[in-house]
Amino acid sequence: MGYIKSLYISGFKKFDEITVQFNEHMNIIVGENEAGKSTILEAIKIVLNQMYKNTDKSILKDLFNKTQMDTFKANPSIETLPKVEIELDLVLDPTEKNTEYFFGENSRNTEATFGIKFECAFNEDIGANLVDVINSGEIPYEYYNLVWKTYSQQQYYLIKRPLNFISIDTSENDTNSSFNYFNKTLFNSRYSEKEKIASKNKFRNELNKMFKSIDLEDIDEHRKFGINDKKVILESVLAVYEDSIALENKGSGMSSLIKTQIALDKSKNNLDIVLIEEPENHLCHTTLLKMLSEIEKRQSDSQIIITTHNNLIASRLNLKNVIWITDNEAKSLDNISEEDANFFIKADNNNFLQILLSKKAILVEGATEFLLLPKIYQQITGRTIEDDEINIISCNGISYSRYLNAVNDANKKIVVLTDNDNKNTKIEESINYNNEHQHQHIFLDNNTDNWTWEKCFYTLNQEVLNSLIKIDENANYLFHEKDYGKVLGKMLNNKVDTAYAMLNSGIDFVIPQYIQDAIKWLNE
Repeated sequence: MGYIKSLYISGFKKFDEITVQFNEHMNIIVGENEAGKSTILEAIKIVLNQMYKNTDKSILKDLFNKTQMDTFKANPSIETLPKVEIELDLVLDPTEKNTEYFFGENSRNTEATFGIKFECAFNEDIGANLVDVINSGEIPYEYYNLVWKTYSQQQYYLIKRPLNFISIDTSENDTNSSFNYFNKTLFNSRYSEKEKIASKNKFRNELNKMFKSIDLEDIDEHRKFGINDKKVILESVLAVYEDSIALENKGSGMSSLIKTQIALDKSKNNLDIVLIEEPENHLCHTTLLKMLSEIEKRQSDSQIIITTHNNLIASRLNLKNVIWITDNEAKSLDNISEEDANFFIKADNNNFLQILLSKKAILVEGATEFLLLPKIYQQITGRTIEDDEINIISCNGISYSRYLNAVNDANKKIVVLTDNDNKNTKIEESINYNNEHQHQHIFLDNNTDNWTWEKCFYTLNQEVLNSLIKIDENANYLFHEKDYGKVLGKMLNNKVDTAYAMLNSGIDFVIPQYIQDAIKWLNE
């Protein structure tokens, strides 16, 4: 099986320059909105499928990188004109036909490999008389050439495409365009060149016969209607049917599932690469699980490249396969331990991507802290967590250490707020951890008497909470069979209700020092 080893982009859309290394089988591309996830898939399609080859040159202004455009505007010249370079390094079987056609050197090193290069650049030979126009700040788009070459420096022709691939885009707004692209790609990958040529010729001939059978009256002595052979293209009218229903007439979620099932059916398709953009779109939870099951079963048969914002997709398909796009860099998470990766595979209810894609984050253990922290943060700083782009993430019973291990190399500030559980060892461990980690710190109360969040607040706000928390004098509010007093006992047994009452009280509570310290450190 052939596959994409790496992708190099220069001057294309979001990326001034980036290199993405791919795994042989599963790749999950994640990143914030506008990070460039879709651009990576588009770059692959441009190279392999010669996307934009026959498009009007006016499209180029949407392809060029903004930094390069700004550089040109600041200092217009032929030398500063923007250009696009995209290279795909491939792994191919050297015994297969035509592979020597792709073997040579890329522009980044002298190591020979298989690959294809796309370049969109100004043609100085035909645009030599445009120096004054360019120096005035105008980009002569019509004088740009779009060139595809193999690493052997030969022109790249689609008929010699080294890898069969298909693209499934569930985010596509133009449904007809999305289905047409899928149908054409599936047709091209499903049949041999001989079968495709024979079927297209037969389709055209049969259509001409059928038109003649209509027996339309001639327009006049010398003129009559006929079929325009240039418009009669089999791929343009193809639709995929399940039973008697075309996929585009099914619901968006179900059609996406069926597309994925078809693409991954190795017994009927010879697809080397499957690109899937945001498979979570339009899918209910059960259908998404069904799609993930299909992908899990067949991921070893093809190279799969997925873009997603979905925690379940990233964790179920193994966090070690995640490629994180951040700050124009592609970071692999393959350094996550097998133990932590397997843990997140099983822990469907997790917020891993939320912490990975946060600028800063506060990890808490449950709903109580999650409810109150936005109010506490604003009380301390005078700003909202949204103003400061901070995410509060509940671990939902998952040990916060799993999250910290998984994002250890993320180089972003992460605060953990936790209880000391009446254990001096936890306090000592947090001190040692903070000394060893620059970007991740654990904060808890340093007095074991204040062993949990509720006890910390009750110690500092006893009089106010005695008035706010309504109790039944006849009730016995034991917590883990211990008597902490009625008000604190009710707070411990009804944590979420207590937090909700505190949130809606309008009271500015005295904030425990360790929480103040955590928020201060996060903003340093």
